[in-house]
Amino acid sequence: MADGADVRSIDAVRDWYAALADYGDSLAEALAGVELEIRRAYEWLEEQYSLWQHAVRKCEEDVTRAKAELSQRKFQTFDGREPDCTVQEKNLRMARARLEYAEEQVVKVRQWIGRLPKMIDEAYTGPARRLGNLLEADLPKGLATLARSVAALESYAGERPDYAPGPAGSSGTTAAPTRPAETPGTPGADAPGSPASKTQPPGEPGA
Repeated sequence: MADGADVRSIDAVRDWYAALADYGDSLAEALAGVELEIRRAYEWLEEQYSLWQHAVRKCEEDVTRAKAELSQRKFQTFDGREPDCTVQEKNLRMARARLEYAEEQVVKVRQWIGRLPKMIDEAYTGPARRLGNLLEADLPKGLATLARSVAALESYAGERPDYAPGPAGSSGTTAAPTRPAETPGTPGADAPGSPASKTQPPGEPGA
């Protein structure tokens, strides 16, 4: 026969239950936060792609305008001298450089839009799915088991005479453990010497 549990503080088990529940809430919030950031990353890339496409069109117009200004400037003057086109040539070079840069950004953003789903799937999707399964299935089962254990300990210690432990393996929902109110002038359930200070299996003689 297995040895009985040596529980010295029901409050410690209650605190464990509360800490585990808080931990589950924190994990769920963290997962939701990561999912939100992923959506923002996709939206940001789509926004950048649209902005750089617009920039390319604008730069193409600037190049066309600079070419036209250079062509007009190259006409000979009435005295037959070649005009100075330094400014127009410089403007055309700068317009072409801006166009080239914008086109490079469009390519880079398009590449990131294609790479991001694979990177997320490799680094995040699998672990996130396993953690989500733990939060949805394993954690509620663990909390229910802890709640039943606390209720059984409270019943054994005389704190909850209305509680009757269910059959082993029961999966019924059990309310979260609460701390019972103490009667003024009476030691708490966890005070030294009280039944809860060292809970023993029913039927065995006390220490």
